[in-house]
Amino acid sequence: MWGHASPSPMRSATPQAPNSSHGGREVIAHRRQGVCVVFERLRQLFGASSKVSEPAVVHGTTADQGKTSPTAAKSPAAEKKAAPPWKPMQAEFRDDERRAVLSVDGAAVHALSSTITSELLASIDKIPPFPVIANRLIEALESKNVRTDVIERLVTQDAVIAAKILSVANSPVYALSTPVETLPLAMRTLGLEEISRIAVAAAAAAVFDVGERLAHDSVSQHQQAVWAHSLATARGAAWLAMQRNADVQRAYVAGLIHDVGKAVALRGLGMAVVNGRLAERPTPALVSATIEHAHVEVGNIVADAWRLGDYLAAVVAHHHDLNDTDELTRIVMLTSMVDELRINPAQPQDLLAQIQALAGVMSVSSTLLAELEFELKKASSSAKL
Repeated sequence: MWGHASPSPMRSATPQAPNSSHGGREVIAHRRQGVCVVFERLRQLFGASSKVSEPAVVHGTTADQGKTSPTAAKSPAAEKKAAPPWKPMQAEFRDDERRAVLSVDGAAVHALSSTITSELLASIDKIPPFPVIANRLIEALESKNVRTDVIERLVTQDAVIAAKILSVANSPVYALSTPVETLPLAMRTLGLEEISRIAVAAAAAAVFDVGERLAHDSVSQHQQAVWAHSLATARGAAWLAMQRNADVQRAYVAGLIHDVGKAVALRGLGMAVVNGRLAERPTPALVSATIEHAHVEVGNIVADAWRLGDYLAAVVAHHHDLNDTDELTRIVMLTSMVDELRINPAQPQDLLAQIQALAGVMSVSSTLLAELEFELKKASSSAKL
């Protein structure tokens, strides 16, 4: 009978379906072997580029170790989608402003830069000093044990700073039911860190708000733009430093001071206009291109004249150096570039590529870049001289 006959040699050479008594696993393996033959034939017919693929194993068999079922659960890492690339906000300058800067003659830029630098060096004593109060505040903040009474004593020595602090404490941001009329109450309301930042910014604003800027309307407009950018960079750098567990106070002060070369270069331009050093007044586009070209050199002159601390002088000198490895300089550099992409018509043509490269080196995600840009936009909208 069939059930007891021994298989002949000829029949044993042909694969037979396993007896059900051997278990379901052998049945599945045998059927899968047949399916694999079919798919191999399909690959031969349609070529290696065919979309025909072998079905995945359910619960796994020895025929396909390591393959994954379409219904198998994926790991969290596999399910995590790559973040979309950062899409910058729309530029706030006009296309014609950008075209005008790009069309400026390079020789004219170098000539005006040389005039500004020589004007400043010839009257180095006229470079506005870094405010004493700001210097003392920075020194106090550098202390390991910052004392509230020391900060309070410093800010009360300057009526402008005190008034600014009280103004902020009474702003709608804090929505207090009763007005803040004393500095001690303002300090308790705002906190020591915020008080310190307001005080340093109010003191440093004197450097950006100088009489010579009125010598030329373009200089005045540029001073306002430089101040707004500096204050936004200070706040943005402090925010980014917080995300990276870096020194927030140093980041704020460095962001505030990083473009001081632009403010003082504009002062030098105003002095050159007043002193009749220029045959004709420069166009706004020429001013933009020249200040962009000259500000690092002028900033180094100012940092030396002010005897700024090493970390501030380094940021002033290297905030455009993509090869710099200092964490604070990188934080200020990235923050400044993200802001300039939106507001500066004299920006380098490859600025977006520079931002992407530096963000990659710093492991700053596209999401974090978007959040940083939002912080900068918010800060610049409230910055006024």
